[in-house]
Amino acid sequence: MKLKVLLSLLLCSHSLAAAECNMAFAHGVLIAPEHIRILQNNRTHVQINGDKQLFIRGEWITLTTQDTELLFQYSQGLRKFVPEIVSIAVDGVELGLSSIEAMFTGIGSKAQQAEWRELVRETTFQWMSRFVRTNEHFYLAPQSLNELDYFLHGELKPQLDNLARHTVGAVWGALRDALRHSDSNFERSDNQEWQSVGELVDKINLGLDAKAVELEAKSALFCQRMQELDKIEQQLQQRLPALSAYDVVVQKD
Repeated sequence: MKLKVLLSLLLCSHSLAAAECNMAFAHGVLIAPEHIRILQNNRTHVQINGDKQLFIRGEWITLTTQDTELLFQYSQGLRKFVPEIVSIAVDGVELGLSSIEAMFTGIGSKAQQAEWRELVRETTFQWMSRFVRTNEHFYLAPQSLNELDYFLHGELKPQLDNLARHTVGAVWGALRDALRHSDSNFERSDNQEWQSVGELVDKINLGLDAKAVELEAKSALFCQRMQELDKIEQQLQQRLPALSAYDVVVQKD
């Protein structure tokens, strides 16, 4: 209980700092070991290879030494920032899913467990279209820092809570019915069932609160990094006008 209170206080104390930042990504950004891609409507419009080669709409852009230096700074800034943002969001989702999936351990056959886990993953797939982490590849959809904060605390938490109550409750119900036909000693009251799910929901909420606190604690630093990226991007756009059509880091009104 004390930890919950502390997390709530921390969230409140950082809320003003998060609200002051109006920086956002206007385009999707995909970070890979060999390249960075700027996407619009799932199509690559800008690509940076090896942090020093620039392609706009598939055309290789000739760069001066100063252009290359700016591009390297810009690329390195994205490489340091985007994976960290994506990881906070993905870790929050994975935390909730792993807690739900842990309920399945030792219940039913391996085939049933695999089926339940797949159901959970399919249900949450749409949530993660905005954040993707696969090995060394990271994707961040267009959004602001404030929207990321809302995703963790205002959107993800109730969705995971609902998933926990309905999915786990359904699994227990199906398993209970099956066992009653085969073992008359198996009994589990509704109160016991929902108390168990309630504890699971509390665990998920506590973990998500911790991730929200982590984001809030870094919000000022993240905002500063985005402002720095925006300045570098503006310098590149002044030197390379073709980039002006793809203003990735922006200030929202």
